[in-house]
Formats: sequence, structure tokens, C-alpha cells
Amino acid sequence: MKLKISTELFKRLLERVIKIVPSRAPFPILQNVYLACDDENFSLYATDLDFWCYTEKHLGKENIKAKGEAVVFGRKLLENLREISEPLLEVSLEESNFSLRTSKGEYQFVIAPPEDFPKKEDLPKENSFSFDNRLLIEMFEKTGFCVSKETTRPALTGVLLEVRENELRFVGTDGYRLALYKKKTELAIKKNISLIIPPTAFELLLADIKEVKIYFDDTRIGFEYDLEGEKYFFISRLIEGPFPDYEKAIPTAEDNYYTFEVDDFLKSLKRVSIFSRIEDKTRMVILSLKEEMIKLFSESAEIGKGSEIISGRYVGEEMEIAFNAVYLQEILSKIDSEKATIYFTSPTSAMKIVPSELKADEEIFYLLMPMHYER
Repeated sequence: MKLKISTELFKRLLERVIKIVPSRAPFPILQNVYLACDDENFSLYATDLDFWCYTEKHLGKENIKAKGEAVVFGRKLLENLREISEPLLEVSLEESNFSLRTSKGEYQFVIAPPEDFPKKEDLPKENSFSFDNRLLIEMFEKTGFCVSKETTRPALTGVLLEVRENELRFVGTDGYRLALYKKKTELAIKKNISLIIPPTAFELLLADIKEVKIYFDDTRIGFEYDLEGEKYFFISRLIEGPFPDYEKAIPTAEDNYYTFEVDDFLKSLKRVSIFSRIEDKTRMVILSLKEEMIKLFSESAEIGKGSEIISGRYVGEEMEIAFNAVYLQEILSKIDSEKATIYFTSPTSAMKIVPSELKADEEIFYLLMPMHYER
């Protein structure tokens, strides 16, 4: 292996795949990155056996002098690249050493046997569709925060991606709250699909790229970018289902509803929730709903109590409903519109939170279960 490459380019390519390299691994070989070059292309590949990341750059015959492959300790290689200030590098493999050379220095890394490194995964091309990459990231950001951190119910730790006729859905839930984002779209796919994707997969997506191609089978999903002179492809294992039948949890009654300014409500909620119990991480706050007055209040023996009459319009039966203030703050922070509406069925039923301004081809809403509350 012998090639010339800019320091910044090498660093950028390595940063793409290093994200999945574990700092601790059951197999030490997984802390390495596989590097290879053929007549015209330089490629890097890493895996933790749940994710597989691959990137490739066309360098041309003028920059690649000899083909080869090397397996190098990934994080130390990146650490070294970040400290090199010279713009160009000569990369070579000689006997058991992988070397970086500049006009002033030489840096040698011990290599591992390439045959010991796990083989690169691939996915069949027949199950695939292209999608707006920035929209994909947005759909995850508005739903992924609701997934569970508990591993006792694995299906709830992932985001559900569903493709139905002319519609793409993202769903996240931890059993206490739920986020659903529907988007009308025409995808070149003949069947409905339902995939549970770990959130880490979405963290590997590239920002500011227009389109991504998605491949999948029964156990894996892959995302591919075809950039100018570069390729980036990664595969993630899917989470085993089944995913809960979330549609049964969606309330349909809209007789009781409260419409409000999101920013004003959030500020009031933050002030009042301070008075919830110190040891209570849920920050329970009570919303008192009357058509003539809407009020937030919270109290604890350790701190005191706080209440605010808040603005907005409520229509429906009088009720008091307790909720997790932290969860509601997180939901409201994801809403882009100035106003939102909360629909209520009863003090013991899920609240449905809907942004007031949505595009004609989309639907977004959140569900939040109330907390048990006794006066």
C-alpha cells in the first residue's frame, strides 16, 4: 500500500467510521479500522458487529502508487491525524508497520492481521428506496427522544419506521409518551414495511445531504450516500419486535381541548415545576382546566408551592390532570409552530398534543400519559 492524500481528507474519512469503533470491545480487533486501496480508490471500514460503516474516496492512479490493506488502531490513528498540521501525507505499508509521512515527521503504527478483521456486510439491492435525507433526520429528531432507555422491553428502545401506501411513518414511545410523524410520499417500494431501528443508526446520518438510499432485509437496514467522488454506506442491525399496537392508544375524542402559545406555556411550566418534590425526578405538575380559568400548580413540603394562571383557550368539561413536567417540556420543545392544542378525554387518559401549524402532507402529534394524583 502506498498513496498520497490530504491530511484533512484522511481525517474526515476516518471520522465517519470511527463513530462506531468501541473504546472497549469483547474482541480487541474491533478497536481497529480496516484500510484498503485498489488502483484508484481508498476505502475505510469499521464495525462493532451491530453496525458496519464503510466509506470510499476516488483518488486516482496519480495518487495511488501501490495497492494493499492494513488494520490499524483507529482512535490513535485519528488522534495522530488531528495533531498533524501539514496539508499532505504519504501513507504506506511496509512489512508490519503502517506509516504516515510528512516533510517533517514519520509516524508508524503496528498493524493487525487483515484476515482477522470481520468481513464487510452487504444488503440485497431489491429492497430499497430513496428518501429526502434532511427530512429523515427531522423525522427522527421529532420522535426519537421518546424511545425507552430501559432494555427490559427492547422493541421500545428503537424508532419504528413504517412504510404504508404513499406514506412514511416514524413512531417512538417508552410506554409513557408517544411521538408520531406521518409524511405523505411516493416511494418506489411495492410492499408495506415495519422496521424497528436503534437511535444510534440515525446519529450516523450525514447532515446537509439531499438524498439517502435505504436498503433493508429482515434483520438489517443500510443507508447509502453517493457523494461527488465519495461513497458512504453503513448498516445497522434492526431491533426485534413486535412493536406495540400504538394505534389503539391514540384517543379520538376532541370534545375537551386547550389551545395555547407554546413559548408562554413552556416558561410557566418551567417556573411552576421547580416546586415539585426534590426527590421526584418526574416533576409532577397539575393542570387545572376551566373555561373561565386555566392554572398550573405544583407543591412539595420541602420547597413550597407555586401556581400560575396561564393564557390560552379551553373548551370542555372542568378537570384537573397531573403530568410529568419534564416529559411535556421535551415534547413542547420539539414543536415548531407558535401554537399547539392539547386534547383531553379524562384525568386518567392520554393527552394528545398537536402543533397548530403543519404542512398539508404531514401529521405530527404526541401522546402523554397522566400521573396518578390525589388532592
